[in-house]
Amino acid sequence: MSRFDSILLPLDGSTQAAKGVGCAMWLAETLGATLHVLHATAQALPAREALERLRVERGEQPAVIVHQLAGNAAAAVVEAITAYDVDLVVMSAGGESASAGLALHDRLGTVARAVIEQCPVPVLLLPLHYREALPWTSMLAAASGEVAADQALEAAAQLAAALGLRVTVVHSEDGTLAAYADTMHHEYPRRIEEMVERGLAGCATEECRCVEQALLRRGDPATVLLEQVAQRASSVLALGWHGAFEAGRALVLKRLLEQAACALLLVRGADGSGARLMVGGEINE
Repeated sequence: MSRFDSILLPLDGSTQAAKGVGCAMWLAETLGATLHVLHATAQALPAREALERLRVERGEQPAVIVHQLAGNAAAAVVEAITAYDVDLVVMSAGGESASAGLALHDRLGTVARAVIEQCPVPVLLLPLHYREALPWTSMLAAASGEVAADQALEAAAQLAAALGLRVTVVHSEDGTLAAYADTMHHEYPRRIEEMVERGLAGCATEECRCVEQALLRRGDPATVLLEQVAQRASSVLALGWHGAFEAGRALVLKRLLEQAACALLLVRGADGSGARLMVGGEINE
């Protein structure tokens, strides 16, 4: 059974927000999930008319439910996650203001920022330069040794298993921590393996096996991730973050939002025990 049975798609009727429709519909169909389309509006419309206004073509997918709620859009999203037992949120990084050309310089719209800062479940965020390419072919997951990155790898492996995809884990090293010339060959490979083991601690065996390889690359983290996405034509990049988007924070995420063309699977860090599961050779199977 898939761990992603309920997907939430917030829409405001704009072309930018509608960029998430194709991906959300494909995920719902592939996963056999219910797709909850959410529109914060003071004037509710008949369901069919509402879906047309929101640029959702229902097609053959039967499990599409539209919810029209009054009030603050970000608050409605967070409340809907609990109300509809949502496992994954799919949304564009920009909505109505970006479609009108009023905020193209911003990395995130106000609603998207509020959602990713508060959301208790993974958010599949589609950046400004997102290019739809369905079906997905592979995933990339960023490893850093932090709890948030471990949780992002867990979510990536679970989603990849449900979709039948492979995951490549990448850790970047800027060279400042290397104590001797052979560090890259001796110390760091084991450290990366430990990161992967920690991230997969909550996964079932078949989910662990979705992780195809773990790589170490030198360089700035954002640059390394963008290069790996391009080289591997990755459909989605999973990364953990601390949930704070103010000045001086989330620098890697900000860069990815500006330049990435693939979907970003964001997992906001939460306290965890860091329990480990030794999977040995399964990492490379």
